[in-house]
Amino acid sequence: MTPQEIDEHKRVWRMGTPFVSSTHSDLRNDCIEWCKENCEQQQWDMKIFTDIYGDTVRFELENHFVEFNKWYKHLLF
Repeated sequence: MTPQEIDEHKRVWRMGTPFVSSTHSDLRNDCIEWCKENCEQQQWDMKIFTDIYGDTVRFELENHFVEFNKWYKHLLF
């Protein structure tokens, strides 16, 4: 996909009801790496500093959301 196609695709699913996960900003790089390894570029999005020391990761697909949360929970403990 071209960068324009990726942007358009993201815009469409973000306008709906994306699957949202809150993360700690200290783990941002780990979260980005997970997303890059497990999702296509157009299937996830990260907003940084949406809360104090917090970021928000949004997913187009529920299965990515579920797998990410399993991985993230394991990362914390």
